[in-house]
Amino acid sequence: MNTLSLFFVAGVALYVGLAAVIDIRQHRVPNYLTVPAALAGLAFHCFAPGGWGLGVSLAGFAVGFGLLLLPWLFGGGGMGDVKLLAALGAWLGPMLMLVAFALSILTAALLALSVLTWVVVTAGFQKAQRNYLGGRIGNIQQPQSDEPRTRRHRLLPFAVPVALSVWSMLAWMVVQGRL
Repeated sequence: MNTLSLFFVAGVALYVGLAAVIDIRQHRVPNYLTVPAALAGLAFHCFAPGGWGLGVSLAGFAVGFGLLLLPWLFGGGGMGDVKLLAALGAWLGPMLMLVAFALSILTAALLALSVLTWVVVTAGFQKAQRNYLGGRIGNIQQPQSDEPRTRRHRLLPFAVPVALSVWSMLAWMVVQGRL
C-alpha cells in the first residue's frame, strides 16, 4: 500500500470512527466534524496525485447527501446522519458511497435484530425468574418516559453501523489490493 492510499484509508477510517463515538455520546453528528471531513475529501481528490478529481468527489457528496435526505424530511432520521454520509461520499465517490450505504443498512438491520433478540431473551428470562422465585408478578411493562417520543435517545446511533461497514469495506479493499 502506498502512502497516498494509507492517507486515504486512515482519513476515512478516522472520520467514521470519530463520528460513531460522538454519535454514541451526544446522539448527534456535529458540523465541526462533518464540514472539515467533506472539505478534506474534496481537497484530497482535487490535489492528491491519483485522486479521482473534483467531479467524482462532488458526485459522491451529492449521492451521500441524497441517500438520507428524504427520510430526514419525513422525520426518519437526523440531519447529522445526512451530513455524515455527504462528507463520507466526498471521500468515497458515488459508487463506493452506494456500497457503503448498502452495507450500513444491512449492518444496522443485523444489529437491531441482535438487540431486539437480546431484549426479548432477557425479558423472558427475567419473567421466568420472577415466576419461579415467588409467584406470578404480572406482565413486564416498559417504564414510561416524561420526554416526548421524538426526544428519546436512539438505541443505536446510525454512525455506528456506518463505521463498522466502512471499516469492513476498507479492509476488504486493502486485502484485495484495490487501494
